[in-house]
Amino acid sequence: MILEKISISSYIQTVQWVTSLILPAAVYFILPVDGKILTHHMAMFLVLTSWAVLIWSMDLINDIVVGMLLPILYIVLCAVPAKVVTGPWASQVPNTVIGGFILCKILQDTGLGRRIGLGCIKLMGGSFQGALWGLMLAIFIVNPLVPAVTGKGIIFCAIVVSLCESLDLKKQSREATVLMLVAFLSVASSKMCFLTGGGDLIIGMELVDKVLGTETGWLEYAKWNFIPATIYTIICVLTVIIMLPSKLTKEELRGVLESRYAELGPVKKIEKVASVLMIITFILLCTDKIHGLGAGMVLILVCFFAFLPKVELINGNQLKQINFAPLFFIMGCMAIGSAGNFLKVTDWLAANTLHYFDNLSLVWAGLSAYMVGVLGNFLLTPLAATVSLTSPIVELGVQMGIEPRILYFCFKYGFDNYLFPYEYAVLLLFYSFGYMHFGSMIKVLAVRMFITIPFLLLIAIPFWKWIL
Repeated sequence: MILEKISISSYIQTVQWVTSLILPAAVYFILPVDGKILTHHMAMFLVLTSWAVLIWSMDLINDIVVGMLLPILYIVLCAVPAKVVTGPWASQVPNTVIGGFILCKILQDTGLGRRIGLGCIKLMGGSFQGALWGLMLAIFIVNPLVPAVTGKGIIFCAIVVSLCESLDLKKQSREATVLMLVAFLSVASSKMCFLTGGGDLIIGMELVDKVLGTETGWLEYAKWNFIPATIYTIICVLTVIIMLPSKLTKEELRGVLESRYAELGPVKKIEKVASVLMIITFILLCTDKIHGLGAGMVLILVCFFAFLPKVELINGNQLKQINFAPLFFIMGCMAIGSAGNFLKVTDWLAANTLHYFDNLSLVWAGLSAYMVGVLGNFLLTPLAATVSLTSPIVELGVQMGIEPRILYFCFKYGFDNYLFPYEYAVLLLFYSFGYMHFGSMIKVLAVRMFITIPFLLLIAIPFWKWIL
């Protein structure tokens, strides 16, 4: 029996490897390479990128290793200058990611993240629904301060698991599923509020700014997206509450919350210091247009102060415990956008896509961009999709005379909708703890996917048309 499983697994892996090699090779021969409109190097770029996407989607090789290899392949096989593929390292992204990892570690190790989470849940009256809204509120508080969306997921996943264990909620029970889903959707959806909500947002706006010749500040982005993304997150939480009503009594939950919060003890000095540092971080992010420091520089500066004597929120040993390896995957993904722009692949894609959007209004073009994101989610990671498709979508908006940032925002909402855990690392993280019932999760996520369409039509797109 074991040998049969090994044999089947080996067969599947062989098929996957063959597919990952044959499909990219077929791309080259299918493309109309003429040396003028579509050159050999442009075609090779598409071949290498599709190969990387297939490897990532089928998890054949470690994603970080592939991300590190891609820039080298672009240099060797696509004649892209080294300064182009390494250019993203000079952007705000590396500093923002590194700073986000460190701040996440501070929130975890000082206990401030746990206190914020449990405190907000306790604040909302002790009912089960109140706990859900409190959980969402806590995530909103932490959201702009931790750019690593996975880091936020880890903090609140731990809080929810602790609540489930304390309440003796069985794995895959309705209440456990609801708690996990609300925490996940609050983390995933509220990230759209702020430029530092997730690494893919920072990368995406850099690409948008590069095409448009603009420079988007932290507060400016929040002005465009805080209100619609907040409404969207509330809609997501309401969807869970309506679809999966709970019978857990207020008394049961209140007792556990009181007990868990009491375990934290009085507010420690280190938590007070961390709170002050987080408030300073928020103020600096909001005033970026005044002092001229980008989000990445602000976070690195704040992290430096966290190491100072008398502050000591983190030390060298704690820093060694942080896994910075995902940064190399992120920068490898960014090399896709840099190389594609240099080779003019984005212009070619936009030109070949434009006729499908002929005579579309802003609303229909926005919904089309949303569907591109939804469908692309089945094959691409959010980072890979952002760097591969953002520039063509923005170029498309420019050529059509439509506000390109609206198309980009709709596209990102598409990528915020998924059905299966493999589509998004944060969803996989929450699902991997085993507390979410698979069927219930799929139903909620499917309904959310369709609800997003009227949200975009009636709320988001009209708001962006007014404010942009």
